[in-house]
Amino acid sequence: MPIGNGETLIFTCAGASHVGQAANQAGVQLMHQQDGSLFCLAALTAEIPEKTARTRAAGVLVAIDGCEDHCCRRALERAGFVPSVHVVATDIGILKKPDKPHMGEDVHRIVQKVQAGLHALVR
Repeated sequence: MPIGNGETLIFTCAGASHVGQAANQAGVQLMHQQDGSLFCLAALTAEIPEKTARTRAAGVLVAIDGCEDHCCRRALERAGFVPSVHVVATDIGILKKPDKPHMGEDVHRIVQKVQAGLHALVR
């Protein structure tokens, strides 16, 4: 979903916990649904010039974090960027280490929350 003059870039947590993996899978799903382009957070924080320039030119930056550590958002901010949409899986009731994970259901909830944030930007 392109908004403004640039593309929508999606950055995700890919932590080892359930919510980190759900955040990353949500980013992949959003990309497949053409809500934006999944982008490499590691390349951005490694200060790869082409990645920094593409991020600077983007119209919307989406950060999807798994938990309250906000690693994805913090990494973007350290690189000099502020996300337009920031979703945290644990903030929407997804457990970091559930006894019985429901990956598909949790990914769907994250995707819906990101899409709501994107739609709010165009209002």
